[in-house]
Amino acid sequence: MSRNRLLRPAAHALLLGTAAMLGMVPSYAEGRPISLELSEAGGYGRIVASWADGSEDGPDISTRLSGSVLVMRFDEPVSIDLDALKEGLPSYVAIARQSDDEQEIRIALAREYRIHQSESYDLTAVDLLPENRETDPADIVSPLVAIKRNEAAAAAAAAEAARLAAIPPPLDLTVQAADLGSGSTLTFYWPETVGFEASATDSGYQIRFDRRGVADLAHVRIDPPVGMTGIRADNTEDQFVVDIDEDENYWANAVAADNAVVVRFHEGQRPPDGIADDPLIPDALKALAADLPPEKGVEPPSRKPVDLGKAMLVVEDAEGEPVLASALEPETAVAQSFTSELPDITPPRVWREALPTSGRVPVSANSLREGLEVKLSFASEIPGVVFRRHEAIWIAFPANGDFDFAAARQATGVRMDQVQSETGMALRIFLPRDELVQVTNAGRVWNIEIGNQGSLADRQIKPARIASEGGSGIQAIVPDAATLFRLQDPEIGDELILVAAHNPSTALVQSLSFVEAEFPVTTHGLVIAPRTDDLNVVQRDDTVLISREAGLALSSWGVDSVLAGQGNLSPGFLDFGTWRQGSENEFWRNQTRLAAAAAQADPEQWDGQKALLDLARFYLAWEFAAEAYGPLNIALSADPLLEQDAQWLTLKGAADIMSGRYFEAIEALDHSSSRNDPASAAWLGLAYSRIGEWRKARQSFIQADSLINAHTPEWAARFNAAAARAMIRMGDGGTAEKMALAAIRSEDAEAAGHANLTLGELAVATGRIQDAQNIFQRLQDHPNPNVRVRAELEKIKLDLQTGDMTYLDASDLLDTLRFRWRGDALELEIVSELATAYFELGRYREAMMLAQNFATQFPDLPGARDLRMKLADQFKALFLEGEADSLDPISALALFYEFRDLTPIGPDGDRMIRLLTNRLVAFDLLDPATELLSHQVDNRNLIGQSRAQIAADLAAIYLLDKRPENALMTLNSTRIAGIDPELRLERRLLEAAAHMELQRFGHAIELLDGLKDPDALELLAEVHWRARAWSEAGSALQRTLPPVGATFSAKDTQSAIRAAVAYRLDGDSDGLADLRSQYLDQMRRTREGDAFDLLTGRTEVSASRLTDTVRRLADTSTADAFLSSIRQRFSPAGGSR
Repeated sequence: MSRNRLLRPAAHALLLGTAAMLGMVPSYAEGRPISLELSEAGGYGRIVASWADGSEDGPDISTRLSGSVLVMRFDEPVSIDLDALKEGLPSYVAIARQSDDEQEIRIALAREYRIHQSESYDLTAVDLLPENRETDPADIVSPLVAIKRNEAAAAAAAAEAARLAAIPPPLDLTVQAADLGSGSTLTFYWPETVGFEASATDSGYQIRFDRRGVADLAHVRIDPPVGMTGIRADNTEDQFVVDIDEDENYWANAVAADNAVVVRFHEGQRPPDGIADDPLIPDALKALAADLPPEKGVEPPSRKPVDLGKAMLVVEDAEGEPVLASALEPETAVAQSFTSELPDITPPRVWREALPTSGRVPVSANSLREGLEVKLSFASEIPGVVFRRHEAIWIAFPANGDFDFAAARQATGVRMDQVQSETGMALRIFLPRDELVQVTNAGRVWNIEIGNQGSLADRQIKPARIASEGGSGIQAIVPDAATLFRLQDPEIGDELILVAAHNPSTALVQSLSFVEAEFPVTTHGLVIAPRTDDLNVVQRDDTVLISREAGLALSSWGVDSVLAGQGNLSPGFLDFGTWRQGSENEFWRNQTRLAAAAAQADPEQWDGQKALLDLARFYLAWEFAAEAYGPLNIALSADPLLEQDAQWLTLKGAADIMSGRYFEAIEALDHSSSRNDPASAAWLGLAYSRIGEWRKARQSFIQADSLINAHTPEWAARFNAAAARAMIRMGDGGTAEKMALAAIRSEDAEAAGHANLTLGELAVATGRIQDAQNIFQRLQDHPNPNVRVRAELEKIKLDLQTGDMTYLDASDLLDTLRFRWRGDALELEIVSELATAYFELGRYREAMMLAQNFATQFPDLPGARDLRMKLADQFKALFLEGEADSLDPISALALFYEFRDLTPIGPDGDRMIRLLTNRLVAFDLLDPATELLSHQVDNRNLIGQSRAQIAADLAAIYLLDKRPENALMTLNSTRIAGIDPELRLERRLLEAAAHMELQRFGHAIELLDGLKDPDALELLAEVHWRARAWSEAGSALQRTLPPVGATFSAKDTQSAIRAAVAYRLDGDSDGLADLRSQYLDQMRRTREGDAFDLLTGRTEVSASRLTDTVRRLADTSTADAFLSSIRQRFSPAGGSR
């Protein structure tokens, strides 16, 4: 009883198990051991059971009361210490026993109780409650509950961190717009295949890419594709979302093409269900391209006998006609015959080593803004040939393998096949005619761009004819010629002989046609298409000789004209020579007669229509365009169907061109009724050239080529001059030279002048600088003012390029020149060069204002788009490439705000603003600096690292500006997990510094405590110092000191003195002794050695001496050092990251 009395007052627990109490377990126990925790407290007794083996699942116990007997039934045999049960609950348990099956415990209770049972993980509790107790005690709670909760929280945090870490970084992509004639496109070029979803929205079209991206949309915004009025792009956590604003008359849809996503803009209203697929080339066109018959060429002229009695050298003149060598310049003649000494014959070779081990050459293809890029990757360097034949572009090599082009064909939808022989292989790409081809050969990798802007060949092949008593033949010098090989054209069935060449590009720029052979135009290498079986082709180093045993019948360099003897050539042909009806002396008589006939006739009748159109033709033939509008419009009002007539449309277009109404001319000439007419195409090309649409102009002039010279000489000269300019602007130098020479031979002085300008541009492009200078100098005395001004402009540009003129001199000349010619594309070109000169001279505002004013006032003129592009590039150069560093910060800021609409969206814009911010901070202009960065934080939809970094910069500037509250607000509003450790530490230090400035020392210490970074230790020391926690300040300052024995810097010296003062103020003799023992020797080598010795010694230091020392140290606080480091990061040397 005494033992029970001792246990009853205390709430105690006994943890009992078989492993720990073997002596107390009955010998017969064989069941699963049970641990018991027994307690008497709070007016009730509690039995807590758990498995002794530590199982997290508690025992399954069913309990019941039978009078004053508690029956506890387990779901399996158990081993339990019954004596301990009685000893642990002496006030409640009288006796306990276990059943034979070891699954039931019967406990005789001291009195009658009611029971309350609860469970929690590994614990099962049975409470013995007095019958009169109304409330139950709290249910048992296992310690595993907290453990499991912590584990779940840690798992959730780890999962969230893993999710954020798994978000891939944004990809750099390129966005380009293109005009395809029938519509326009906006293409997103990703570095890898990216999934996307596209849908129409209330304001336009939205594309959600499944990767985040970074894109520069500045140029797309400046020059949007037709059908798009605006574009915005933002990143979410895992997507790149692009919102496109559509023109109300257009709708868009997106399709995937390999790694690109192409958005096409269609005129009209969006179909109710959209379109499921929008291939780049419709299946019908594919089928048509596959089934096109071979081109029907003109039969060569009959063979003419050749007089072999005289030896002569025959070469090609400018018109493609044969002339004797004596009639040409000496350097043009090729004085060599077949009997001359020649190098040994070069044997054919097959480049087997250039093939990959699989024997299959990988081919990849990407869609470009205006065409296609094809890449072929060999194992080693290999020569090649690139040319067009009929509908196919051939890319041929002297090797006998295969091309792996299935993926390229599928990605682009362009028809491709291959041609093979024992000595050669060729990839054929079927594309519309007259697409320009550019070849870039990097040895083993060949890049071919089709449909984009072409480039002039580095070297040209100029075949020459040689003749002597031994026979006649053709000689072609192919620089870096490699070998001959042969391929058969599967469409025509004839055999082609190809001469492969190494880099750089070597081309035949004008096709040649003979009775026995044809030489097609090539982009690289030489191709011979024999027309006789006994044609002999031999290579001797770089010389290729073509001959027959009996000699070649060289009757003509090219095919004779197809215009001879024809009457009305096409519906759109304007026969001005006939329509003038005589000389100028007969003009008034003819005009009176035709005007009277038109006035008297009924416009509703055919005769009346004819009379009106005859009068309009007469006026146009004499270039009276304004007078021609009258009869043309009267005829149209009487018969609206004339708007579908090719000749009426061409007459209207010609009148518009003569009146300078080029856009109206294009609307008339690009009509479906006149679009395919070659004569109308000449006028359309002229209109396009007047507005600077060089690609379309070139295409139109190519279509019109067969009829250009059928016009009157002056108009043929104008067409040829305009065509030459379009060709040179598109990189087609061979055609440009041919058409320019045709224009020069005319009697039209203006056309000849413009053609000579084109030859000057060609001379510059081919490196013949002196020739170009002579041409431009000579043209400055031309009678036509437009030619004179253009020549002077080109001369200035060339002199700047060669360094013969300074930008200062050029600016004076250009400023004068722009007042000599006003109001069209030429003035914009002059203004563009003047803006460049101003910019190079550092007159940035004048340059940009000039460009902006003209681009805004004349948005539709040719060159306005280029001027807008130049303006954007100049803004980038100023604030991204450092040009504005020469300005004082106030001027730079003013210039930025004046042209801030040019700020690019994306990383370039962010970096531009941060660079400008650095300069403002460096000059203590903190208010405008915070304004710039706060706009970035608040209005730029940045996420992750970028936003956190800009916010850190802004917070740092707020601290420099004594605005710690703003610094804290900025840091708190941009807090994010998963940023770089370096940036996370930087933001933590800034936050601690802000709390310190607000005298929230506890918060600052909490942020800094435990950090090992030197900056953190110094800032922690400053926080303790300001909080007057001297001992902690001394300890923190001591931790910033270098190792014992190291040389002290001035900063280290001040820190040691401050630590000694802090220990002295706190009366910490142990701290002083430790500091002295470690650093006294090092401090004695500094100017503060005596002070350190006094402060750390046992000598008492007066209060006044301590006060003076503290006052002196206040000027060198670590807070100032921290702010100085902040300012340093914005300096040009430190740089904000």
